[in-house]
Amino acid sequence: MVQVADAINPTTHGLTTPYLTLAEYKNAPTAIDIDNLVFNSSDPDVQDSELMNVIARASSWIDTYCNQVLGATEETENQRSRISPDGYIKWHPRNAPVIALTALQYGNPSTNLYSVTDVSSAWIEDQQILFPYAQLPSLMTSQGPLQFGFPSSSGALVYLKYTYICGYTNTTIVSATATQSSLTVASGLGFTAGQHLKIYDGMYSENIVVANSYTFGSTTIPLTSPLLYSHSAGVSISALPPAIKEATILATTAMLKVRGDSSMTMGIGTVPSQATATSIPQNIGTDLGMAMDLLKPYRRIR
Repeated sequence: MVQVADAINPTTHGLTTPYLTLAEYKNAPTAIDIDNLVFNSSDPDVQDSELMNVIARASSWIDTYCNQVLGATEETENQRSRISPDGYIKWHPRNAPVIALTALQYGNPSTNLYSVTDVSSAWIEDQQILFPYAQLPSLMTSQGPLQFGFPSSSGALVYLKYTYICGYTNTTIVSATATQSSLTVASGLGFTAGQHLKIYDGMYSENIVVANSYTFGSTTIPLTSPLLYSHSAGVSISALPPAIKEATILATTAMLKVRGDSSMTMGIGTVPSQATATSIPQNIGTDLGMAMDLLKPYRRIR
């Protein structure tokens, strides 16, 4: 029997919830024809399906460019750190912003890792987690560490295995009725009490705040004030910064232009013009260039 060391690879999310809905993109002033994405098909559902695929690819491109998944996800990672002189174990997860630490094991893998039963003592910062080493008296006896070989002095190396929630809440509504002080969403990942979000529903868009009574992880979201409007299932509710939304629109438009010189673009005037082979790369570069500028604050340096 071959013996191997088990690894916890960072979760690779090929697709989270796309950063735009169909309605959001269609309502945006993109100046590009989206009615002939699928050649020789007049079925609007076929066109919408392909547009949704392009939006998903644009969202994935943004994650690749930023070196992290921006939408809220749950991640499990392995990492090494050291005990700091002030009694904390400090580490930087791969993705940000960090929303919550949900599980933590640390110690020496040559013996075994200690599972922390209460992770609420962790101090969460945007891109860093701090855990008070002194909050784990069960690791120590009058004779030293309970786990043989486990480091307990300042500067000692510590091995970590942890699970955390990160990224910006981004999901869709299941039900939301005007005058009600709660709504239901497709996923409760990333929601926290006191969080500010926006419902993207055209002229019925509105800002909301999650009430302090929210139960972490629940798909029922209590609000600090009643909804102004009713919203249909599938409408976007998100904490994504507006810059990321706009970058997704630009990236989607750029990918649609890649389809070739049959795409229709708007000139400076009001008359549609046929794109030429030389103008397409320039148009694509402009859209992606603006998207990159908007995304710079959200890039992680590896």
